[in-house]
Amino acid sequence: MTSAARAFRIAHRLTRHRAGAAAVEFAVVFPLMLMIFAATVDLGFAYYQKSRIGSAISAAAYYAVRNGNTLSAATAPVMQATLQSIVRSTLGTSSSITVSVLINNSTNPLDASNYFCVAGYPPVYTSTGLTPASCSGNVTSGKFVTIHVTEQLQPLILPPGFLAGIYGLDRSVVARVTS
Repeated sequence: MTSAARAFRIAHRLTRHRAGAAAVEFAVVFPLMLMIFAATVDLGFAYYQKSRIGSAISAAAYYAVRNGNTLSAATAPVMQATLQSIVRSTLGTSSSITVSVLINNSTNPLDASNYFCVAGYPPVYTSTGLTPASCSGNVTSGKFVTIHVTEQLQPLILPPGFLAGIYGLDRSVVARVTS
């Protein structure tokens, strides 16, 4: 008997024996299943974080709309600090959260006393002075608060930038606070 025929006969006998096949199949499939599970957990956590950010922005925007009719240069720093506090109290004090509040699209508190017309996308702010005035489209100028929240995702297995693009953990809202 030749060595090739002998090797063929041994291989044929081994294929008929199924002892240990389940362990080998498990060893091959388990890492793939583990990766799929971890990716599912990452996606679920990203959706949860997106929902939390939406709730925080909504709470802060609601406060701004309810209390914004007294907005001026003197009250602007307090309004900014209060809105940031509302977002932080909703999301927690994690260092991965960034909150910025702009009044009339400016960091200068003196701009909080002015009224602005807003048009286009991205929005263009045009000052109408210290009193409301008519804007294009039969709209009156107003005061606006922009709340921007970013939270960094810490995924288990997926690349960090992967979920940020899908779930947009970077959210903003512009609220008109005066009528």
